[in-house]
Amino acid sequence: MATTTSPYFQPARAVTSIPAVPGLPLLGNILAFRKDRLGLQDKAAAIGPIARMSLGPISVYIVTDAEMAHQVLVEDAASYHKSAGLQFLRPMLGDGLLTAEGEPHKRHRKLLAPAFAPKRLAAYGATMVEETRIQIAGWRGGKHVDLATEMMELTLAIAGKTMFSADVRGDAGAVAKGLDMAMRTMVDNMTSPIQLGYEWPLPRHLKMKRAVKLVDEVVFRLIREGRAAGKDRGDVLSILLLANDEEGGLSDQQVRDEAMTLLLAGHETTANVLTWTWYELGRNPDVRAKLEAEIATLGGKPVTSDDLVNLPYNLAVIEESMRLHPPAYMTGREALTEVRVGGHTLPKKAIVAVNIRGIHRRADYFPAPLAFRPERMLADAKKQRPRSHYLPFGAGPRVCIGSHFALLEAQLVMATLVQQANIRPLAAQVSAEPLVTLRPRGGLPAYVS
Repeated sequence: MATTTSPYFQPARAVTSIPAVPGLPLLGNILAFRKDRLGLQDKAAAIGPIARMSLGPISVYIVTDAEMAHQVLVEDAASYHKSAGLQFLRPMLGDGLLTAEGEPHKRHRKLLAPAFAPKRLAAYGATMVEETRIQIAGWRGGKHVDLATEMMELTLAIAGKTMFSADVRGDAGAVAKGLDMAMRTMVDNMTSPIQLGYEWPLPRHLKMKRAVKLVDEVVFRLIREGRAAGKDRGDVLSILLLANDEEGGLSDQQVRDEAMTLLLAGHETTANVLTWTWYELGRNPDVRAKLEAEIATLGGKPVTSDDLVNLPYNLAVIEESMRLHPPAYMTGREALTEVRVGGHTLPKKAIVAVNIRGIHRRADYFPAPLAFRPERMLADAKKQRPRSHYLPFGAGPRVCIGSHFALLEAQLVMATLVQQANIRPLAAQVSAEPLVTLRPRGGLPAYVS
C-alpha cells in the first residue's frame, strides 16, 4: 500500500502476537485490499476480535469487537487521532470537522452545534417532506430509474435547502460527479504501491483537483449568496457565516471546508441509507407490508416531524438497514502513544480500524445476522443489548454531529415515499461498493410512479 516515503503512512513495529490475515510475502494483503476490501474485513472478523492485516510495510489492526471498539473510540479516545487514510480526501474536505484534530476539532464542533439543536432540526422537517414530494412529482406516469441516483438527487436537494437555503437540483450532476471522482481517487491513492503527496502531478492527483473544482464552484457560489444575505436564514450556512468566538469569525475558506464536509456527510450517507432500505424492502415483502400498514395510520395527510413518534416501525426499518449496510462501514484511528487493545500493546503510530460492518454482523450480537429483521431495532429490543453493539454513527467525542439530522431526514423521506409513491426495486441481489461510504455497486434499478 505505501512505501516508506509515504507522506501519510509511517510504518510502526508489527505486533506479531495478534493473528494475521494470510497474505503474500512483502505485499501482505495489499492485492486483496485493492480487489475486495469487504471480503478482507470479513476474513479478519473470522480470525477473531482483533486481527492484523499488512498493506506492504504497514500493519493495520482490525477490531471486530464491541468492547474493544468502545475502548478505542470512547474510553481511550484521547490516545488516538483520525487515521492517515482520511488525509487522502483532504483536498476535498480541507480542514473541516471530519479532518480536524485536537483544539481545532473542538472549536469547529462547538461552532456547528447550534445548527443541529432540536429547535433548528424541527424547522428542517417540513423542507425534507416538501423536497421528497417534489422528487415524487417527477415520477408521474411511471418510469424506470436508478433509485440510488434518485436518492442522491433528493438528499442533495434537501441539503441545499436546509444547509444553504438554495435550490441546488440543477447542481446535482456536478456535485455527484465531483464527490464520486474524489472518493474513487482517494481509494486509488490508498491502494497505490507508490505514495507521493498531492503536489506531485500524477494522473490521479490531477483527477482529484478536477473533482474539487467541480464542487468548489457550487459551494463558493452558495457562500457568496449567504454573505450577501447578511442574516440568519434558518440554514446551516448562516450558523457558519455568523459564527463568532474568541478567535473571531470564519473565513470563506473555513466556511467552505465545513460546508464541504457537511455536504458529503449530509447527503451521500443518507442517500445510501435510503437506497439500501428500499433494496431490503424489495427482498422482504412482509416487512414492506407491515411498514405500509403503519404509514397508513396517518390517513394520507402529509408526514410531519411530530408524527414520527407514532411510526416506530419506520425507524426500526431504517436502523436495521444501517445495521446490515452501515454507510460508515469502517472507521480508523492512529495511536498517538503506546496503547493497549484487547490485551495487546500497540506501538505509537499503530493504525486501528474499527470494523463497524463486521460488528453489526456478529451472530452473538445479532442472531441470524444476515436476516433483515427490523423488530430487533424496536425500543424493547434495544434495551436488551449494549449500545456499543450498534455503531452506525461511530461513538465517543467524534460521533457524527449530524446523526439526529440524518435520522430525521431518513424517517421523513421514507414515510413520505411509502405514502405517496409506488417504488418497486428490480434487483434481487446487489453487491456493496466500499468507497468512503458503502454504496450499492451499480446503483439500484427500480420502477417508480
